[in-house]
Amino acid sequence: MTSPRRSLWAWLTWRMVALAIAATAAVQAGMWLRYSYWDDKVDAQLPSAISAELRELEGAPPTEENARRLREIYGQYGDRFVMPSESDDLLVQALLSLAIVPFVVLFALFLARRIVRPVLDVAAAAESVSKGHFSTRAPVIDSAPAELQRLANHFNTMAQRLEAYDRELQDSSAAIAHELRTPLTAAIGRLQGIVDEVFPFEEKQIRTVLDQLGQIHRIIGDLQVLSLAQGGRLRLEITQFNVHDFVDERISWARPFLQERGLVAVNHVGAEETMRADRGRLGQAVSALIDNAIRYASDGGVVEVDCRADASAIELIVSDLGKNAQGEDLARFFERFWRGEWSRSRHAGGTGLGLSVVQAICKAHGGHAEVAARVGGGTEIRIRLPREDKLTA
Repeated sequence: MTSPRRSLWAWLTWRMVALAIAATAAVQAGMWLRYSYWDDKVDAQLPSAISAELRELEGAPPTEENARRLREIYGQYGDRFVMPSESDDLLVQALLSLAIVPFVVLFALFLARRIVRPVLDVAAAAESVSKGHFSTRAPVIDSAPAELQRLANHFNTMAQRLEAYDRELQDSSAAIAHELRTPLTAAIGRLQGIVDEVFPFEEKQIRTVLDQLGQIHRIIGDLQVLSLAQGGRLRLEITQFNVHDFVDERISWARPFLQERGLVAVNHVGAEETMRADRGRLGQAVSALIDNAIRYASDGGVVEVDCRADASAIELIVSDLGKNAQGEDLARFFERFWRGEWSRSRHAGGTGLGLSVVQAICKAHGGHAEVAARVGGGTEIRIRLPREDKLTA
C-alpha cells in the first residue's frame, strides 16, 4: 500500500520545524542536566541530615516557620550554595550548541539529498533525451514529495510523446519518400519513354503523366494540411450552411468515380438540417470519406451519408457495404500512410493520408472522427463536430 503523497512545502516545513524543536530541546536538556549536576554536588557537600531536611523544607508549604528555617540553613551553609555565573551558563550553552551543529548539518544533508536526488534523476534523464535517447525515463521515487513525483511523471510523459513523435517522424519520412517516389518515378519513366520514342507523343501519354503529377500534388497538399493542423495554424472560415445541399454537392463531385465502380451514393440528410463549420475544409473531409468508401465498398454496392444531431453536437456518417474493418484496422484507421491488408487504396491511387486529414480537420473544429464496423457488413466513419453555439468563427 503506497503512502499518501505529501506536498514539498509540507514535507520540508515539518522536517525543518522538527529539526528546530529537536535542537532547542537538546540545548534545554543540556542545561537541565547541568543544574541537576549542580544540585547533586551541593547535596554531596551538605551533611546528610541537613540535606534531607532541606529537600523536605523545599517541598513543604511556604509557612513562616519553614522560611525561617531555610534562611538559617542558607545562612549557615551559604558558601556551598553558590550558583553558576551567567558567563558560565553562556559558555555551556555555546558548547552545547556547537555539539549539536554536526547533527543539524547531517540532518540537513539528509534532507537535501532526499530533495535533490529526484531532481538529479530528472536532470540526468533530460540530458539523455537531449542527446536523442527518447526512450530514457526518470525514476519516480515513492517516498519523494508530491511535486517531485509530478515532475518525474510529467517528464516521462513528455519523453514518451517525444519518442512517439520521433518514431512517427521516421516512419512518416520513409512513407513520404516512398509515396512521392512511386508516382514521380512513373512520371519520369513515362516522359523518358516519350523522349526516347518508346511511347508516342499523344494526349493519352500526357494525361498519364499529369495523373502521376496530380498524385504528388495531392500528397503535398495533404501533408500541408496535417502540418498546419498539428501546429494549430489551420485557419477556419466558419459559415452556416445547409447540410443536405452540402452533401449533395460532394456526392456530385464523386459521381464519375461512383459510376466507374458501379456504386450508388445515397444522401439521407434531412432537407432542413444546418450546421456551422468551415465549408471548404469540411468538404475536403467528407470527400475523403466518400473516396474511402468508394475504394473499400463492394462492386455494385451503396455508399450512404447520414446525419444525426443533438443539442451539443452534429454527426455526419459515411458508410459502405464493403468488408468490415476490425481489430487493429479500427485502432489504426486514422494513422498517416497506414493501410489495412483489406485496403486496395495503394493500387487505386490513394495517398494514405486522406483519413489523417479528416481527423486533423475535425480536431481543428473542436470535434473528432471515429470508425466502427457496420452491423450487417461494411464500415461507417462518423464526423462529430460541436453545434453552432459551441463553435464560433
